[in-house]
Amino acid sequence: MQREKILDLPMNDIVEKLKADYDAVAYESCEHFHAHPERMAIVAALRGLIPPQIIACRVLEIACAGGGNLLPMAEQMPTSEFVGIDLAPRQIEAGTALIRELGLTNVELRCQDLMEFPEDAGTFDYIIAHGLYSWIPNTVRAQLMKLCRHHLSEKGLVFISYNTFPGWRAKGTIRDMMLYHARSAADSVERIKLGREIVQLVTEHTLQKGFYPAMVGEFNKYISDYESSYIFHDLMGTVNDPIYFKDFVNEAQRFGLTHLGECNATEDHWGRIPIQLRETISKISADAVERDQYMDFLMNRQFRRSVLCRSEAMTAANGSSASQIRKLYVAGNLTETKVGTNAAGRLAIQFGVENDQVQLSDPRPIAALRHLRSAWPSAVAFSELAAAALAQAPMDQQDPEKNALALSHVIETCHSMGIVELWTHPTSHISPVAGPLPRATRWARWQAVHLPRVTTLRHTGVNVEEIIRHVLPLLDGTRDRQALAEELVRRNIAAGEPESAGIASTRDPQKAMQLIEIALPTLASLALLVS
Repeated sequence: MQREKILDLPMNDIVEKLKADYDAVAYESCEHFHAHPERMAIVAALRGLIPPQIIACRVLEIACAGGGNLLPMAEQMPTSEFVGIDLAPRQIEAGTALIRELGLTNVELRCQDLMEFPEDAGTFDYIIAHGLYSWIPNTVRAQLMKLCRHHLSEKGLVFISYNTFPGWRAKGTIRDMMLYHARSAADSVERIKLGREIVQLVTEHTLQKGFYPAMVGEFNKYISDYESSYIFHDLMGTVNDPIYFKDFVNEAQRFGLTHLGECNATEDHWGRIPIQLRETISKISADAVERDQYMDFLMNRQFRRSVLCRSEAMTAANGSSASQIRKLYVAGNLTETKVGTNAAGRLAIQFGVENDQVQLSDPRPIAALRHLRSAWPSAVAFSELAAAALAQAPMDQQDPEKNALALSHVIETCHSMGIVELWTHPTSHISPVAGPLPRATRWARWQAVHLPRVTTLRHTGVNVEEIIRHVLPLLDGTRDRQALAEELVRRNIAAGEPESAGIASTRDPQKAMQLIEIALPTLASLALLVS
């Protein structure tokens, strides 16, 4: 059915179709790093606001699917309260059953339409709406904004992700051809198959040259890796209406909400473009919002993860982001590469993650970043990093204030590049080493048995190797290394797996102990062990 015809239907019919779609193809329910209260709190903190305490907050997730984003939070933040709502009965039922299995008591999932969210549900410190705004009709969008405003606490924060123009113009062309080709599909399986098929057909046989084949071909390179649920819901969903950033901000303001920033700092390129270009954009921009809209044009941006707050809360904002960083905690697992010497003859070193690198020759920030790496995956107080840096300063330059200010600018740059993470509180729940009785979360132990991906204590997802998958479910905090090795052998024998089934399936106690000794440091470095 074409978009125009869909949106002409009565609201109840649209809701029923959305329910049917999500029952037909369950949306992948997993953690979203940026859709976590901690990431939202960092955005607020960098603007000089005091966000609600993470350790004792109330969180609402709208369109929570099966709770894959909420459940790991609930286990790691036992003194906080979590509520999730979603239209899909099957996913809510599955998530609720899992809550019971894991014994979580501070999280509830409800099968509920946001249009019917109760007025007396109280306020929430953090409201999450990931993958929702662009996929609902305008009347529901307005209700979402109204809900956020009405149920947001005084210092509360809202996370909303959405598709944006101009970047989604190209994807819209892809979507249109997929919808047309699959217009007569008998079911969801055929719909997804036909959607993939037309993209491949056009890629291989387009009669055009230049931009069009490049655009379709680039999309076709990745479509085979996309989950069927992404194809079905995100690309071929009943509703998919991107919006210009400036229009989104205006809509939020209409409901008394103000845009604070983006959860993904790496997508803010303002500080990385030439000064002349910044001056040009500043001249043609009426305000910061319009400036960011021009940046979207330059980036061809297609997706945003925006954080909002009550408009009146902005009166408390103060201080630069660099000054705010000095109140925070920093984490980073940076590689280090020597790249020669600078003009002054100092050794130059690149620190970074994959292709994102920052080059330093000053021994003070170099010492700080090395200290950061040695503490991984724990976050380190900025004051501790500043002390490590100051220790490298010549005696006549040991000015704590001046050194801390310089280091804060380095950390700010690293954060904007995605090289380090910022935290509002100590990561005392993450164990950097495997103790005598290693323990992982109940959620991660369950995932290791049932899913290909596991959620870390940093709220990221990792695909684990065979060894890790066998060891992780055993880490309930009751077994030392010897007991872990014995239990691994016992389970392998009980499963009847031959030695040839894989190295982690060994029945040899000595080999099992070796596997345990290999697996535990890896688990610690992945932030999968609880303190």
